[in-house]
Amino acid sequence: MENVPGMMAGSTRAVLDDALEQFEASGYRITHPLRVLDASHFGVPQKRRRLIVLGVRSDLGCEIAYPNPATDGAPLPPTVWEAIADLPRVDEHDELFRLDFTPYDCEPLSDFARMMRGQVIEPGDYSYPRQWDSSRCTGCLRVRHSPNAIALYVATPNGAMVPSHKLPKLDPGGIAPTLRAGSDSSHGSYTAPRPIHPFHPRCITVREAARLHGFPDWFGFYPLKWHGSRQIGNAVCPPLAFALGQVVLRALGIRPMKPKKAIPLTDDFHLPPDRPRSLKRIPQVLHYPPVIEKLFLDRFDEVGRKLSSSRFSFVDVQKAIAETGVTLTWVRSDTFLTEIARSRNVLRLLDPCLRHGYTIRKLDSGKAIGQFVPRGHPDGLEVKSLPNRSVSNGPLRLGVKRGQKSLF
Repeated sequence: MENVPGMMAGSTRAVLDDALEQFEASGYRITHPLRVLDASHFGVPQKRRRLIVLGVRSDLGCEIAYPNPATDGAPLPPTVWEAIADLPRVDEHDELFRLDFTPYDCEPLSDFARMMRGQVIEPGDYSYPRQWDSSRCTGCLRVRHSPNAIALYVATPNGAMVPSHKLPKLDPGGIAPTLRAGSDSSHGSYTAPRPIHPFHPRCITVREAARLHGFPDWFGFYPLKWHGSRQIGNAVCPPLAFALGQVVLRALGIRPMKPKKAIPLTDDFHLPPDRPRSLKRIPQVLHYPPVIEKLFLDRFDEVGRKLSSSRFSFVDVQKAIAETGVTLTWVRSDTFLTEIARSRNVLRLLDPCLRHGYTIRKLDSGKAIGQFVPRGHPDGLEVKSLPNRSVSNGPLRLGVKRGQKSLF
């Protein structure tokens, strides 16, 4: 098992320990103590620490030891520039704003680059050989940057963070920081943060990121920059996976033969013909207000004009969704209120309670995830999401310049 080192701390540590106890009770021998391995210790030009959990069935009578870079002959990581210097100079190819591939510009300049291009086979590599067009490089789609962004990238020293962009500018003589994956729509739709090239004022390409992760050049990625970067950021670095595979083989006493038959790879990335062409977006202004209204009216006494109970749980939310018959997918306890606060239509979504003089604040207390509070509360969702908005118990108004009409 592989995951972030944070699994070993805080509230998740109890969950991890409970899972391991269940594995051991059901007949598995877990290697203790658990270890966090850094991919840079196994020849990856990236600082990437990950918790690795190793286990084997108890009846096999063996234990899997963690790989030790000091004794297993693990290669030193190449520098950023040694890893990517031979990749195409995409800034000289305008066609790469629409195409994903281009020929290589030069021969590899390091042993690492030669291995990535398939010119050197690492000892102990039992994978199938690949047949591919080694004259062209995929994953080279470019990104258009604004003049202001380019100026920031130029002014930022190597190894420093780009001001306001929170992107690292790579140090050609060092290794890369951890490449992250971003998140999908259920976790906020954050784009994978791509580092800035050490010599060009642009973010790195998918192929450059793949090199910094240890992927061989024959490996193809989804032909969209966002998806390709996310695939890489979510992956275990192949050289680290290789080291883990070696200790598994060693523990089980297996010495496989490298296959002779090569797997031919096509030039194009073929997507499944029956794939969904687009994700159906949730019409927030249609589906959220009925749920908010149901949650509020279940607690509001129209006669006494007061709430019988102000707090609600995620179970209450699920019940309101079921009883109103709305279509809300990917609803989770930790994102339901966050999505409302992030919406540009936050006032319309909260209207069922706002018009009664109440708003919602987010809670993280026991089972309750939210609470109805008087409108204008400093922790109200509409206040938290729009810090420049003046809120009172009266009508809401945005800052309006002279001569303009209010939006409300």
